[in-house]
Amino acid sequence: MIKYRADIDGLRTLAVLPIVMFHAGVTQIPGGFTGVDVFFVISGFLITSIIQGEMAAGRFSIATFYRRRVVRIVPALFVVLAATLIAGCLILLPGELRELGRSAAAAAGFSSNIFFWRTSNYFSGAAESKALLHTWSLGVEEQFYIFYPLLLMIVARFIPRRITAVLATLAIGSFLLGMVIEWKVPGGAFNFYMLPSRAWELALGGLIAVGGFPELRTGMARTAAASVGLASIILALFVIGPDASFPIPWAMLPALGSALLIAYAPDTAIGGLLSTRPAVAIGRISFSLYLWHWPIIVFYRLVTGAELSWQATVGLICLSLIAAFISYQWIEKPFLARFRQAPSGRTIAVGLFSLLSIVVAGLVVSFNASHIRVLPPAVQVVAGYGDYSESKAWRYQYRRGPCFAGEGLAYDAKACLRPSATGTNILVLGDSHAAQYWRAIALQLPKANVMQATASGCRPVLPVSGLERCTDMVSYALGPFLDAHKIDTVILGGRWRAEDVAAVGPTVAGVRARGIKIVVIGPTVEYHGEFSQLLARAMIRQDFAALERLRATEQRDIDRALAPVVLKAGGRYISAYDIECPGGRCVYRAPGGAPMQFDYGHLTLPGARYVIAKAGL
Repeated sequence: MIKYRADIDGLRTLAVLPIVMFHAGVTQIPGGFTGVDVFFVISGFLITSIIQGEMAAGRFSIATFYRRRVVRIVPALFVVLAATLIAGCLILLPGELRELGRSAAAAAGFSSNIFFWRTSNYFSGAAESKALLHTWSLGVEEQFYIFYPLLLMIVARFIPRRITAVLATLAIGSFLLGMVIEWKVPGGAFNFYMLPSRAWELALGGLIAVGGFPELRTGMARTAAASVGLASIILALFVIGPDASFPIPWAMLPALGSALLIAYAPDTAIGGLLSTRPAVAIGRISFSLYLWHWPIIVFYRLVTGAELSWQATVGLICLSLIAAFISYQWIEKPFLARFRQAPSGRTIAVGLFSLLSIVVAGLVVSFNASHIRVLPPAVQVVAGYGDYSESKAWRYQYRRGPCFAGEGLAYDAKACLRPSATGTNILVLGDSHAAQYWRAIALQLPKANVMQATASGCRPVLPVSGLERCTDMVSYALGPFLDAHKIDTVILGGRWRAEDVAAVGPTVAGVRARGIKIVVIGPTVEYHGEFSQLLARAMIRQDFAALERLRATEQRDIDRALAPVVLKAGGRYISAYDIECPGGRCVYRAPGGAPMQFDYGHLTLPGARYVIAKAGL
């Protein structure tokens, strides 16, 4: 056993409270999510210290290591996962419940980081309805601890004096890998969720445990280093936001700050501050607090259908603290006391059986979601669009690869840009908010040759910037392609931002100078959340006022700014916003009953056909 350090419990408090506050809607700390990085460094330090100490004493065993992990992690995790599944069966719509079941199975298998990497953007509005999204970090840790003890054993056996070099190599290699991935795919989900790009943070904690940080002999030097560490973590809370390149390189700020505190805070004023009774008390319940807070917040949002007021924020934080205290007192402590010295084999077997039962329960819930929560027919139609992006209808509408490119899918100009020698040629160009219209335009104008050049995140303005797929596609479509072929009309669409407005005018003018008609489709209406699910709940409650509260306002302002710019440059402007919300009263369902949008703002095919028909193309 390593010596207990109260300051590390205080550091846990510094990690968990910003996470809870960030999730509870405290917008003043945009970097609250960086608390997870603090946890990673703490975990790496503690685990390495324990393993190294037991190896030095000649009593380390893999079975004992995993028994401790089971006793520490599984009891509270099992209860949270079970409670979340039960609550989900009572609250969630079938599509949401289907995903919750799958995510619960993934969380119980410590692979939810992989699951959410494939399905969810941590910072999207849709994330607010995923009650187990936060378990991604447990997946990273437990995957790291599959190979890490074996690595330390091999090093201790063959190159014991090289342990610092090995951990430094692991940390640097992981960080550099993340840099390469960030360079190739800026803002990609892989770096955020996956172990290869996160291992450096855990290895950084390990480096402290093996003496990889230089010894500072004077109290003044240690205090200065600890102060820099504390300042770095606090600075990260305010300067890092969801749009930052994260975790690489910006996670360096909270991670190195944590390392400095762990290495140098003991016996300093900073260490004393972290060791105060309130800080230690919250730190001790930090694991339960982390587990419980997010499901509580998610289900509150879903039940009330409201944006969080400051009163709700305070109430949710207090409720999370209460749940964490109860969980710590009645679940964590009793299991630790009873099974800390229990036989390893039996304890591991019980833990694995408990997790396997959650896997089975999650899959059963997922496969039977539509039977667990039965909805009225009209609501069922709307709610069914919750997983529209995984459907054949979505693929039919968007033509994801080759004509709608994205991560791992290249744009195929030869397949998608085939001008007709005799017919009318129309080019639809832009990002996913242009791709949503291609099929609707093609169906509206069956005699025209409607071509598609779209890629996610690529707004069609010149000069083009950003990802390589954007620069290549947009530059070619608006340059050599238009020069070489007879194109009658270019239709631009995008999730327009305020900074795009100035570039739209010259882009439109450049196309018009070639004698080509040009149409710009403005932004769609957007909502804070998955619209199909928001609408389904509003229909169940017969309360549509929540939809008004959850409608974003930025798109209307951008729409009003774009229109005169396009018209002045000689183009035609279609206000999708006004078509969806004539006179300020929004149309929620397209003819036939489908929701206009299926996620925060992308149109369903019926929704896109409604907009294009009303636009009179």
